[in-house]
Parts: sequence; C-alpha cells; structure tokens
Amino acid sequence: MALAGCARGSAGSAPNVVAAGQPAALLIWAVARDRLAGWPRRPSASALAALPALAARLPELGAPGGGGRAPDLDAIAALKPRLMIDYGDTDNEDRALGDRMRNRLEVDWRLIDGALTLIPEAIREAGGLLEADLTARPLADEAAGLLERWRRAPAGPTFYYARGADGLETGFRGALATEVLEGAGWTNVAEGSRDIGRVSPEQVAAWDPEALVTLDPAFVATARHNPIWRRRRNGQRRRLLLLPDSPFGWIDRPPSVNRLLGCAWLGDPGDSRMALASLTRRLYGMAPVEVALPRWIL
Repeated sequence: MALAGCARGSAGSAPNVVAAGQPAALLIWAVARDRLAGWPRRPSASALAALPALAARLPELGAPGGGGRAPDLDAIAALKPRLMIDYGDTDNEDRALGDRMRNRLEVDWRLIDGALTLIPEAIREAGGLLEADLTARPLADEAAGLLERWRRAPAGPTFYYARGADGLETGFRGALATEVLEGAGWTNVAEGSRDIGRVSPEQVAAWDPEALVTLDPAFVATARHNPIWRRRRNGQRRRLLLLPDSPFGWIDRPPSVNRLLGCAWLGDPGDSRMALASLTRRLYGMAPVEVALPRWIL
C-alpha cells in the first residue's frame, strides 16, 4: 500500500512523461512524480526548498502547451518521452496543438480536462496513464469529498482578486484564476472580456468590493494601510485576505490540483491544520510541515 506522501509509479518506471504546461506538471507530480521528465517552468526557489529534492533535480523543458518559455522540441525529443500530458482547456485550439506535437515529436499526447470540478476524474485518468492507480484512487476520492463540501460552502463576500505586487492584475468573472472563490459562492466584482487583465485603482474603487483577495505578501504591504485600497464608498474598511502561495497558490498559480487546498479551506474554514497538512503531503510529497492558513489582514 502506497504511503500518503508517496506518489510513485510502477516499479522501475522511468521519468519519461513530459508535461505540456505547469498545470499538467503538478497533476503528474501529485500522481506519479517519478515519471515527470522535467518542469515546463522551473518553480521558484522557495517552492523548490519546500518540495522533495527530486523537484530541484528536474530540468526546465519549456511549455509545449504555452504558459512558459518556448520549449526546445529537439531536447524534448532527445528524452524519448513515452507520453506528453496537457491539462487544462479542451477546446479545438488545444486539440489542434496536441495533433501538431504528436506529429512533431512522434509521442502520444493526452489532453485531460482541467475543469476544477473534474479534478477527481483528472486524477483517476492520470493514474491510469501513469500506472499509478494505487496512489491516484485515494487522492481522487479525497478530492471528490472536499469538492462536495466546497460546493455547499456558505456564500462569501463580493471580492476583487489582486494579482502581483501592485494588485492591478486580476482574474475577471468566470476566469480559471477565480473559479475556486466563485464556485464557493463568492461574487467576483471584476468584469472583463478576457480571463486575466490589468485594471486601474479607479476601476476597483468603482466596483467597490467588500474584500480584496491576494496571494502576494508584497501587495498586502502596499495595500494594508492605503485608504485608496482599504476604504469603501460607505466609509467602512475593506477586508483584505492573504491566501497561501507555497509551494504553489491555493486558488491559482497555476490552475491545477493545487487549487484543492483553497477548496478545502473554503469548504470548512475551521478545518484543522492537520487535515490541510495531510492534503499538502498527498499533493506534493512534502515532509510534515506546519501549513500556513489564509489570514484576514486588519
């Protein structure tokens, strides 16, 4: 029986699976990290320090599916990969990209639906592809249970998602970046024609959200005592929520299985650190750690 913190493939398996993008890399890492041939984008130094040593040894290969530096397809071909996995949108453009990569690299390409509510199915599908069913099944079952609690979460505040140190990049309503919050009954005030974009402080003030949500401590330092960010039109103080971002974000960065942590907290904000630490170990293989919880900033 596989240990909760160990995501291993079949005995003697080789690191011969390429991730088309960072979301796919985290899915593979959670299910069978010994099969991952490299990172589409090398994680930050702080993330690598938290992850098992294998993470730092993996090369950066680029992102054939986009969302990172351009891939060196010759270097990827030289690895003789058995499989390339993409995880995210399943529209015609992504399917066409898969056909091009399949023909260019002569490798099997599998596209797994990256919808948040389909994470359990994605984990099971990856487990089958990576010959890691013993690891995938209990993780998929845990994900299904916590997503059910997440769907039943009481409605939250209206919010603006502040990305980056200046907080002026955001995920517009319906974006993958805000799906964790919106699916739990929080209302995204940001409306736009794209998934991600930049806005002005004046626009945020006009939207007048009840809460600012961020993964970036630098933004907290900028906004904490700034009346432009913290004062609402009715004179009340706007709430500020800092979500964990280590080793990966709890609501995006990237939009992958790491979002389960945000769902778990929203489904039961009073849940114990122990439960979240257990999920963290399952997803990342990290040694027991004291998990940081979201913080409402005064």
